[in-house]
Amino acid sequence: MPASLFIEHCPNGLAFYINGELQFHTEDEQIYHEYLVIPAIALAVKRFPQVPLRVLICGGGDGLAARDVLRFPGVSHIDLVDYNPDVLELGRTVFSAFNHNSLTNLKVTTHSQDAFEFLENIVTNAPSHDLYHVAICDFTYPSSDAETRVKSKEWFELVRQVLHPQGIVAENAVSPERKTLGFWCLYQTMWSAGLQPKPMAISIPSFHRQGLGDWGFLLAAANQPIARSEILSLEFPSDLRALTLENLLATFVFDKAIASQRTHVSIHSLENPQLSYYLLNPLTLEIESHLPPEREVQSELLDFLAISELDELTLATQSLMRSLNSESSADPLKLESLARRWLTQMESSHPAMRSLLPSLLPSQHPYHTPKMTASWLQATQQLIAQIDLPRLLQKILERGKALPSHIRNDLNQLLTKLQALDSETSSEFKRDMQEFQRWEPQTTAQESSTVPGTIAKLIAALSVTLLVANVIAPDSVFAKGTYYGGSGGSSNGDDMSLGLLGLFLTMGGVIWLICLAGEENS
Repeated sequence: MPASLFIEHCPNGLAFYINGELQFHTEDEQIYHEYLVIPAIALAVKRFPQVPLRVLICGGGDGLAARDVLRFPGVSHIDLVDYNPDVLELGRTVFSAFNHNSLTNLKVTTHSQDAFEFLENIVTNAPSHDLYHVAICDFTYPSSDAETRVKSKEWFELVRQVLHPQGIVAENAVSPERKTLGFWCLYQTMWSAGLQPKPMAISIPSFHRQGLGDWGFLLAAANQPIARSEILSLEFPSDLRALTLENLLATFVFDKAIASQRTHVSIHSLENPQLSYYLLNPLTLEIESHLPPEREVQSELLDFLAISELDELTLATQSLMRSLNSESSADPLKLESLARRWLTQMESSHPAMRSLLPSLLPSQHPYHTPKMTASWLQATQQLIAQIDLPRLLQKILERGKALPSHIRNDLNQLLTKLQALDSETSSEFKRDMQEFQRWEPQTTAQESSTVPGTIAKLIAALSVTLLVANVIAPDSVFAKGTYYGGSGGSSNGDDMSLGLLGLFLTMGGVIWLICLAGEENS
């Protein structure tokens, strides 16, 4: 799908957006690019003295990363690979005043193609002596599953194959503050590919104004770990605007609450994709920040330049094993995986937060107001109050005689499970239903908005079902289907059958997830 490019002219410079996501603002882009590029090249200069350096830049078609690579006279060649020719053209024209004409420098060769395919071709055809000393991955924030391909284990394995054994990798990651599990997923994925990353976090004012929080990078080595003594020995160009050695050392220091989350993730691979799920579901750290002040503990810090690589390798191995585990390896964006993870999240969160409204509604848009949330839950309350589950399923079976036999069998199994659930937990469920019908959601942040525990799980499960079903059959789930006729033809056959099937599966999924919530309770 073509990317949407937008340049905003501001009194203090330019802001560049791709698909609505801020890429850089010229007032502070030096912070981003100097911290991404300069440490990696400076390390390579130390590791390869008197050697002409070959540098690979993937992404970075704006030319700003190439500008900072060219600050080092020891760099002899740069391959810059960006799939978007329009961004490369902007780099040669509109952005040339900011990138110091880097894309027209004789040391720079640009390639307008997919970076994954570019590296696959190098691994297959290039001479083994044409290895890179530094690889800089400056990709945009992944907004789809396809874009996470260049964040996968297979991608980092390709990078390692084209890199000198003592080479350096600089990876533009995500925010460790706002996308904590996504950040550590990338960290553990690099470990699984044979790289040894050090995490970094920096504050970029323009990113903060966009609500992105502190930004994250990963500075990695192939064979030789990056040590504090090596960082202390680095020499930087004299005309930098943001980076200093003291500030660089501080980027490797993380809040222990954030750092501890690196043990709770699976790696991201093409066979077992995980990153999109983590990015869509930032999880618990933001929720914990809402706890009353007296429950907050004083922050402790962890310096990643001071920890053992062997210990980190052990954690990475655990993440890899978690990814290979049969339960964890299920696609996290499948319906059952989504439901189980949300239910698990609710159980593991702080008791004071367990039934807070934001924890019940997955992937809320940042512009959702408390009033909108309360309105949605009020409608859900009215829906649940009207459902006679056994009768509903019985009617589905009666009307679904034309459905394939395996679907009818599934629905019969659901009815059996529902009858068992009704006989075992009817009193508890009815009590919670009555409590839920009396419950009134609050619309202001100052008021307490909680729901009964069992019903809270039901709302989360219902949310999952409706969201997934809307993706599969959007016209039937939210009653947007149409019947039309005339000279152009009519639509009342297969489309209506598909809509009916979508409705049946949606309601069957709701019932199944109620059973799932009951299993989690027990």
